Amino acid sequence: MSQSLEDRLRALEDKHAIAQIICGYGYAVDGLNAEAVGSFYTDDGVYAVGDIGRMEGRETIEAITRDPGHLGFVAAGCAHISTAPYIMLEGDKAVATCHTMVNMHGEKGFFIGRLSASRIELARQDDGGWKIVYRQNYMLNGDPAGSKLLGRLKDGGA
Repeated sequence: MSQSLEDRLRALEDKHAIAQIICGYGYAVDGLNAEAVGSFYTDDGVYAVGDIGRMEGRETIEAITRDPGHLGFVAAGCAHISTAPYIMLEGDKAVATCHTMVNMHGEKGFFIGRLSASRIELARQDDGGWKIVYRQNYMLNGDPAGSKLLGRLKDGGA
């Protein structure tokens, strides 16, 4: 059975809103905007980074913008960039898969300082908007966990 025009439009709007969250995180974290970073996550959201650990709760995630290491990257020149996400919608839940990278500036110019596989689980909020519930990043450094995570791009649910 084909979807109604309204259902198709809502799916497009949802996917656009989710893509805005994913790319907006990079702009907000590089702009040291803690409030914007936090606004992308639920209050109990989790950001798990394979080689760094888990950040649990919006306030902890916002604190990235005050971390001395991150402040040093921003001062030297960096850009958190996400590729266009592959988004699976299932009612009021969604999963987005993408690559994320941190481009950095050093003595010899720009280079990719980090390259990760990302799986981002989101939930529709009472106001109709979307927020990140759980985000998992694995470094793409030869560890098979990153490739495995990317291979789940068509897996729905959490």
